[in-house]
Amino acid sequence: KAPWYSYLGGILGVIIIYSVVLSIPKVGVAPATTAIVLGQVLTAGLVDHLGLFGLNRIPFSIYNVLGTLLMAGGAWLILKR
Repeated sequence: KAPWYSYLGGILGVIIIYSVVLSIPKVGVAPATTAIVLGQVLTAGLVDHLGLFGLNRIPFSIYNVLGTLLMAGGAWLILKR
């Protein structure tokens, strides 16, 4: 009796691990890890802001936006060659 979206965990897990395995030899461990963490933070912020999956809505504040932009800027600096 699990919700339909709980089955996405397995599918997305396989896709993410496959993508990481392909990207690490090309960009390195630090940039790949940075991109993963940034993607998780952005996804978590979107889920909170929209109240997806039956969660309470937690709207983005200016501090959340600034923190996310700073993190994205740092990721860009690490990822650029």
